[in-house]
Amino acid sequence: MSIGQYPETNLKAARVAAAAVLSGSFAPVPASLRFGEFCAEHEARHAVGLKPSGLRSYRSYVRNQLIPAFGLLPIARITRADVIRWFERYSATSPGGANRALGILGQMLASAQQWNRMPSNWVNPVSGVRYNRRKTRGTFLSKPQMARLGTALTLRSKSGCLATQALAALALTGCRAGEMLSLTWGEVLPDRLRLRDSKTGARDVPLGTTARRFFSANRKARLSASNTALVFPFPGLDGYERIRTVWKGVRRDAQLPTALRIHDLRHSFASHAIMSGETLFTVSRLLGHRRVQTTARYAHLADDTMLKSAEHIGWLIMAQATRSRQRREPSPSEKGEAA
Repeated sequence: MSIGQYPETNLKAARVAAAAVLSGSFAPVPASLRFGEFCAEHEARHAVGLKPSGLRSYRSYVRNQLIPAFGLLPIARITRADVIRWFERYSATSPGGANRALGILGQMLASAQQWNRMPSNWVNPVSGVRYNRRKTRGTFLSKPQMARLGTALTLRSKSGCLATQALAALALTGCRAGEMLSLTWGEVLPDRLRLRDSKTGARDVPLGTTARRFFSANRKARLSASNTALVFPFPGLDGYERIRTVWKGVRRDAQLPTALRIHDLRHSFASHAIMSGETLFTVSRLLGHRRVQTTARYAHLADDTMLKSAEHIGWLIMAQATRSRQRREPSPSEKGEAA
């Protein structure tokens, strides 16, 4: 039985713990409980709250990264040095993947402690390990690019292209592609989308005038032609793949950069909202982010907007300096009296 780990547990503490074991007031941890064995229990108890996509991602990191690195180690014997060596090696090839796997490892070990699988004096070895700095991905569309995108979407929508209409909805709402593909007419209210399930849970998405008109017009046409509850049904096809194929054509028609992704429509929604004067907190709520920092990470500002801000700040500084100089300088009459 394991009652601790040296040097965190010294001789005196070990004797006290041993006395507690003998008295029956302390539940020691089986020294043979290895990380690989604990993974099955953790998935069975933790996977209940995961979505299918989240479960697939969780299993992939556990199977491909965590078990090869820590599977044979007793969970109470995994040290911070073990974690750092693995994390640095993984970070060299995939910094983002290493961050996600480290988060899963920390959560798994914390669960082991919560489920009384760890000694009472155990400290999570993931604590204090610094995550890799995340790079800001994506870009946003300028006003002329947005105008060209709107024209391209309008022209293609006239042919009744469902994927084009889904792209228009993404640009108007700032929603994620998955949220739009699973949207039902029951979630489309007169002034908002009431999403029952999203990446961050149930949330409301307020609709502007243009977005309200878009959904109102499509509701009449769609419900009369289809019995499905989905707003954008793609029978027999992978909806996202269909949207991505059409997106390449729209991007070409609108003369947009080839590196521009569908998710950058969401980035553009955030950026233009902030440039129009909305606060980060407001935009964060619109996008369904749990933390404002997530919104700030890719809410880019256009060069002309920053230039206007710089000119405004410069004007304020110069105006203040001029007023201060005028207060210091004596008037012509004061200069004569002094002479």
